Amino acid sequence: MPLLEIFLWAILVTVSIVGLLGNGFITAVNGHRWLRKRKMLPCDLLLTSLGISRFLLEVISLMGCVLYYISSEISLDSYAGAVIHFSWIFLNMTSLWCATWLSVFYCLKVANFTNPLFIWLKLRVNTLMPRLLGMSITVFTIFILPPFVDYSINKKWCNQTGTLPANASQSAICKTISGLFGPPQLVFGSINFSINVTASILLLLSLWKHMRNLKNSSADVKDLSTQVHINVMKPLLFSLFLYLLYFPGMVFFTMNIFTFGRNESLFPRLLLSAFPSAHSIILIVTNPKLKEVSARILRKTKDILERRD
Repeated sequence: MPLLEIFLWAILVTVSIVGLLGNGFITAVNGHRWLRKRKMLPCDLLLTSLGISRFLLEVISLMGCVLYYISSEISLDSYAGAVIHFSWIFLNMTSLWCATWLSVFYCLKVANFTNPLFIWLKLRVNTLMPRLLGMSITVFTIFILPPFVDYSINKKWCNQTGTLPANASQSAICKTISGLFGPPQLVFGSINFSINVTASILLLLSLWKHMRNLKNSSADVKDLSTQVHINVMKPLLFSLFLYLLYFPGMVFFTMNIFTFGRNESLFPRLLLSAFPSAHSIILIVTNPKLKEVSARILRKTKDILERRD
């Protein structure tokens, strides 16, 4: 195995492990809190759904890579590969919608605009966000589930004959799965991208505007509030930057531009893994409850290690 490939795989595995640990931690903490209180706030619901979908997404991604290198017969266009590919598409889009509506939730909660529509959404954000999440996932499932069922039924015939004589227009199903799921994934991905980026930019503009208004305040208040706003804007900018890198990676992967199994195919996979992993760490650090639990775990771990020494 070439040195470059080993290096890229090492980074990919490391990033995937960070994603598994980060999203697993988010799911465990919020799940434990839900078991104790038997209720979950809309923000925690979005955060938990995001953690679960990303955790399963990382598992599916690693499973697909491992199975491919174990057996060359498990290709993208085999039935097993199709199941893995479909699972990845569903979980990827689910995680994207969770992240997007979470960004919209934060934007509506924190930002201040006088637009009537924005005010209307702000007053109903707790009710709207879970419903919009459910609607988004449902609509996407309706678009991709029938093609997958059709593919699953006809693939058996394709394996035997290599074509579908009853309907020549469906012969493409025998050739590739990328062309089958690619268009709806790109359409929904583009819609998701537009909403997420818009919400992030609006929140950043609102924070920046508020920082400028602080110039009329006293020096102590101005310095303290400015630092708070800067601390909020930094992770927002970093998350937005990672998402801007993530989207091209998703496009490359969806359009199957790079041949799977070759070194160049690892670059879009790195882009696809970097955003979920890094974003999970950002969410843990910026969420007071998650940050408190993580700090408590780190302190206990440190105490245990010191006792052993």
